[in-house]
Order: sequence, then structure tokens, then C-alpha cells
Amino acid sequence: MNKLSKRLDSLIYFVEKEDSIVDVGCDHGYLSIFLKRNNLCKYIMASDINQNALQSAKANIKKSKLKIDTVLSDGLENIPLKGINALLISGMGTSTILHILEAKEKIKNIKKIILQSNNEHAKLRKSLNDLGYYLKEERVVLDKGKWYVSMLFIQSNKKNKEREILYGYLNNPAYNQVVLEQLKKIQKKIPFTSIKAKITAYRDYKKYKKALK
Repeated sequence: MNKLSKRLDSLIYFVEKEDSIVDVGCDHGYLSIFLKRNNLCKYIMASDINQNALQSAKANIKKSKLKIDTVLSDGLENIPLKGINALLISGMGTSTILHILEAKEKIKNIKKIILQSNNEHAKLRKSLNDLGYYLKEERVVLDKGKWYVSMLFIQSNKKNKEREILYGYLNNPAYNQVVLEQLKKIQKKIPFTSIKAKITAYRDYKKYKKALK
């Protein structure tokens, strides 16, 4: 495996040489292997809650002939975080990600969190702000017909603006247009008998359209 999917590649964009990272929910371990093989970070540990997934990662790591620590863990529960300054979490929903980050005492020394959620992006941005992390950068990519939003949060008391919380950085015109069309379709599907829902959907569409300008 010498090349990553566009989805995973959008995550390594945020990785820096000095980072010591835990890849939480590593699945087959492809991302951890790529980071290690290409010396893109100082240290990488692969972790997953699923025994079968972790065994697959271990097999791939062995095949790669690289030394990568692996840990079976529910979120951060069994992970030794001493010396770790960054977390990388992808391939799951916002509720699961926030459950992992509930352990505030464990993440107090985590300076950087790289996330890729498959839903509720506004909720994720707001919750990370509340945890003391600022959305510094965001990348959106299309991979096999599906859009993926990757986010870089850094530990900071600085808060993102409401528009950034709701919509991110709006830096992918193609994706922005897709979202706009989705909001328009939602608005049109709501029957006129549901006046309140119709008005809310219309306002959501107009707010997003205004943000794009």
C-alpha cells in the first residue's frame, strides 16, 4: 500500500513532523502505516475498539515490516497518552467522536485533534470549541462519490465565529453547491401544511446562501 485514498490523504495534510499521534479507530491500519513509512510524524500508535479490526491492522503492520504500537481500547480508555500531543479520529459519527473525547482529564495535554466525522459537523465544531479546541483549518474532498470533511482543531481558548461553527470555512465551491442544493431540496419536500418546518428550512437555505457570498 503506497497510496492512500483521497479520504485518508486529506487527514495527513494536517500531520506535522513533530507530532506524536494516536490513530483512534485505526481500522486496517493503513493510515498509521503510511505515516510511519513516510516519516511524516515523530510517533504513531494504532488503536481500535474492535478486536477483528485491530488484528487486521496488526497483520498489515507485520506485512509492512514497520514497528507500530497497537492497543485494543474503547476510545482512549486503555491508551497511555504520556508523550502524545495529537489525536487522529476518523471513520465514525460525531456522537461517537464526542464520546471518545469525554475524558477531559486524559486529553488535557493533547494540543491537536484531527477529525473526520460522517455527520453533524456543526455540532462537532461547537463541541470542540466547548472542550477548548479551535477549528484552525478544514478540507473537503470527494472520494468515490462521497464528500468527506476533515478538520484540524488546536488547543486554544479562542472561539470560532458562528458562521464557522455552522458551515466551516466554505473553501470547496463544489461541495458548497452540493450542500446548497440539498438544503433547497429539503425545503421543497416539506409540505405547505407544515408551515413551521417549511419556514425553518427556507431560513436554513437562505443563511447558507448568504454565508457563501
